[in-house]
Amino acid sequence: MNASSAMLASKAESTLRDRLPEIEGVRVRMEGADIREIHVLTRSGRPPKKIVRDIQTILSAGLGVSIDHRVVSIVRSQGAPTQAGGAEAAPAAAVADPEPEFDHERGPALAEVTELPARDQRIRFDSVNLFVSGARTQAQVELRWRGLPRVGSASGWSARDESHRLVAEATASAVQEFLDDPVALGVTSVEIVALARSRVVIVSLSLMAHRQEKLLTGSCVVEQDTPQAVVLATLAALNRVVGGLRIKEPTEYVLRPTTD
Repeated sequence: MNASSAMLASKAESTLRDRLPEIEGVRVRMEGADIREIHVLTRSGRPPKKIVRDIQTILSAGLGVSIDHRVVSIVRSQGAPTQAGGAEAAPAAAVADPEPEFDHERGPALAEVTELPARDQRIRFDSVNLFVSGARTQAQVELRWRGLPRVGSASGWSARDESHRLVAEATASAVQEFLDDPVALGVTSVEIVALARSRVVIVSLSLMAHRQEKLLTGSCVVEQDTPQAVVLATLAALNRVVGGLRIKEPTEYVLRPTTD
């Protein structure tokens, strides 16, 4: 990041903290002269879409910078207020207005697939395990979606930072077990950053389909278990797109007694 980009990122962060008291922490990531990602930590019970619109307005009016709503990631910290009706406000990794379009002949329209699916349609976390054998480590992640369990795994060197990437790769592998569409998921980075008094995992992935590539990002506050936070951050990114993809039909096997 050059000096001007770093200055813009720092100014954007301070402007958002000053103008939005509900923000506990914010990090802006640049790509050249453009804002590529904005990660926000908040305890507010306001809908994420409204927070994102406020961020867009403040940056446009205060700094003359226009951003796409899809670059903003909202994470609610533990103990966030509840929304009307008493239900806990669910964390959102990104916010989008339109329903994703999907052509079953051509596959997902990557520029459009950003909508969070309904809560009961999201892939759920079951377990994560790391198996260390000398200089090698294997990550194993079990997920559940629509009542079906799937397991993904990834192996690599037993370095501390490498284990986080292996967990994200195992999560992406498990997600692909659900999908019937020809897509490729790759982990581009896994970072743990400090926001306010919390640590936040930020996972970036690339989704390739029909010669199109889309960058996906997700984040999750680390509360106790870091590997679990890595899985949830990965799902925060991927749950935005799986709702627009075809899934594999479950196969049932009927066992019958053999005849002599």
